[in-house]
Amino acid sequence: MTVDIADRPELAPELRLVPHAFRRTFGRPAQGVWYAPGVLNLLGGAVKVRAKWGAIVAGDLRDDGVLELVSVNRPAERAVLPSDDVPAWARGVRARGGATLMCSVDLPHGSGLSASEALNAAVALALGETEPDPEPLDLPGQRLLVVDTRIRRDEPQLTRPFTAGTDLGPALTAYHRAQNPDPVQDAVVEAALRAGARGASLLVDPPGRPAVALVDADLVPAVKKAITKAVEIPPRYLTIVPGPFKTAALR
Repeated sequence: MTVDIADRPELAPELRLVPHAFRRTFGRPAQGVWYAPGVLNLLGGAVKVRAKWGAIVAGDLRDDGVLELVSVNRPAERAVLPSDDVPAWARGVRARGGATLMCSVDLPHGSGLSASEALNAAVALALGETEPDPEPLDLPGQRLLVVDTRIRRDEPQLTRPFTAGTDLGPALTAYHRAQNPDPVQDAVVEAALRAGARGASLLVDPPGRPAVALVDADLVPAVKKAITKAVEIPPRYLTIVPGPFKTAALR
């Protein structure tokens, strides 16, 4: 007898939670579970770094071409695509096949790790599309400190053209200087640089105003402390060790 994915004890709890929510909502087991990591888009997306936080979807395919999405955290806000009326959490997902999927995203939109991009990638995997994995950065002894300022703006954050250099630290700072940062992003970057970061820049992840700093591992606490002192609202921090984080599919 085939064991429901939600009941497989060898799987991580988060991989069982989503198919369990699918079974509870729809009264049937999920055919599969798909995971895609969050994406840290550095230098306007010229460099992409995967993170261990991301999006998980569980469900089954359907043959009517309708893509139905339900959020674990917002079960009443269903998204049926294609449609012009889509809940905020599902915006950015492209409809290109039929499926009913329960969705879970680790991070809020605008926190710096492109939650919408991760969700779209997980849905693509469920629909049988492949997602290319970026080359891992070779940054021994360094960390990427993602700063969610917790500021959200309705206005879009436009970017300006930029040609990156080969050294990531100075390139991040140069990218930031070439843009039109929000004042809170500017405060974060300047504080990080004063505290010894190798480089820092804004991140474009609407509706948020996050930032990122490239920091030697032993300086992470000091940089966090300096940033927290420089802004009014205490930020949320995520520390990324650059390396390969793969997509996954379970059936």
